[in-house]
Amino acid sequence: MNLYERLTAELAAAIRGGELAGGSALPPVRDFARLRGIGPSTAARVYASLRQQGLVIGEVGRGTFVRERPMDAGPLSAAARYASLGRSAVALEAQDLRAALKAVAAQPDLAQLTGQASPLGRTSIQRALAAHFAGMGLDVPPERICVAHGGQAALRLAALAIAQRGQRVAADAITYPGWKLVAGQLGLDLEPIAFDGDGPLPDELERLLRRRRIKALYCMPVAHLPMGWIMPPQRCRAIAELARKHDFALIEDLTYRHLAPRASSGLYRLAPERTWLVGSMSGLLGDGLRFGYLIGPDPNRRVLEGLAMSWGLACAPLLIELARHWLEDGTVGAIQARQAEHARALWQAVARPELQTLGSPAMAGRGLWVAGRPGRGPAIRAGARPPWGRCGGGLRIRWRPAPPARPRRPARPA
Repeated sequence: MNLYERLTAELAAAIRGGELAGGSALPPVRDFARLRGIGPSTAARVYASLRQQGLVIGEVGRGTFVRERPMDAGPLSAAARYASLGRSAVALEAQDLRAALKAVAAQPDLAQLTGQASPLGRTSIQRALAAHFAGMGLDVPPERICVAHGGQAALRLAALAIAQRGQRVAADAITYPGWKLVAGQLGLDLEPIAFDGDGPLPDELERLLRRRRIKALYCMPVAHLPMGWIMPPQRCRAIAELARKHDFALIEDLTYRHLAPRASSGLYRLAPERTWLVGSMSGLLGDGLRFGYLIGPDPNRRVLEGLAMSWGLACAPLLIELARHWLEDGTVGAIQARQAEHARALWQAVARPELQTLGSPAMAGRGLWVAGRPGRGPAIRAGARPPWGRCGGGLRIRWRPAPPARPRRPARPA
């Protein structure tokens, strides 16, 4: 075990064992380096490793602090990996949270946030979200907007309003895992739709509709997770026409739409009378600040309120108020813009011949999908070192900055 690994293990053991209490501050990197007789770069690597393990948190301008409840590997590790699908390298910062909490605490009607006046949100959050959607080119009536405890809760609320146990819903053959989870938990039969580089194939969808009736099609037309495609307008029109012809609902997920801000495609504009818009801002605000939204074509608000309360899908009033603050002061828009720029920079970084020949349909987002055969993976030679994740009939690569290369030690003489 080298010095860097030994120091990391020593501090990690002290934190997990309670010797370093939650909330306590670690020395600045340079002070730590001086105390341990190591270089600043080694000290920085130790702190970075502790952050990756979830043991400490760094706050700009304040320092590095021990987390209150460090998460050990175990049953929660799978949940953490699942949550990381939507986590971004660019998200809400500590100073944003601190400023919002201060602003909300100064409100004269603060006590109202201890009660659940409406499980779907008050008019103030509806107006803030409507203005946000208008900036995306979507004309959404404020009274149709509902909020939920994250994107998963919004998806579940839409599914409960549309379909009943045993009925069929459809999605792309490789789709967002959260929708598969919701369908399975609610006892809905999920039908896969074949796709190409432009999204689900209308001919395949119509072939299914000739044999079986579906209640809804879940789709992510822009910056699809995990495939990354942007559906062209003609593909969206074909699917909207099929929805009208065969009378099924459309569930359009807007969660990653901001990663392709110039995209004009979508289903809501073409069939607003049967399209449910859902989305999550947890990828902007953080996994612990779960905030989602749902816009129904003509929602029965009383029915949705009953479902939200009975299924535990309502969002906490305090979190709703924080989200409203970040929407109105431009924080959400700024984070979305930075995430879009981050995604664009990543795609520029991987736009090289050896990756273009892999045949990925992705054009947006932070993932690269590579088709493969069982037991064999494509060979990639690139400057970045991506973590690999197997998914269905291919590989999904989630790009993140590579750690600095460690100098190789000269080989010992034989």
